[in-house]
Amino acid sequence: MNKSSQTIEKKFPIELRIVVWEFVRIMVQLEKSTKSKNLKNTPSIYHAWLPSWREIDDRLTKSGKKDVSEFSQLMMEKEVLLQCRSNKQLNELIRALENVINQLKVEAKLASGDAEKLTSFRYEKSELETLLRKIRRMRKSPNRNKR
Repeated sequence: MNKSSQTIEKKFPIELRIVVWEFVRIMVQLEKSTKSKNLKNTPSIYHAWLPSWREIDDRLTKSGKKDVSEFSQLMMEKEVLLQCRSNKQLNELIRALENVINQLKVEAKLASGDAEKLTSFRYEKSELETLLRKIRRMRKSPNRNKR
């Protein structure tokens, strides 16, 4: 192993703090990609984050049934702490975010007559683009810190 590859290995794992609604969007996208591909090509980040996904999904389901305020707070104000353990996982995350952003662009065009939906799609797109830029910078940075 040469010096540059040793340096790369020392940068991992990368810890990420992602708002729950962003995490939901990412995991739904990763689930879609696992269903459209065979199991061998399932993104490794999907499997790594699956326990957190199941826990969050369960909490959202329970709070959504009993307390809309709690559900909203969990989605919009809470964060989930995750790790990317390799460049491969970081790239999978970037691809998933790019796909979600592209879907939001399409949804925004389709919702052009509905101001409330349009505002929501634009907000999500903007926030996910900000997250994507931060993650891309982390990929390039020699000092990969928490988001």
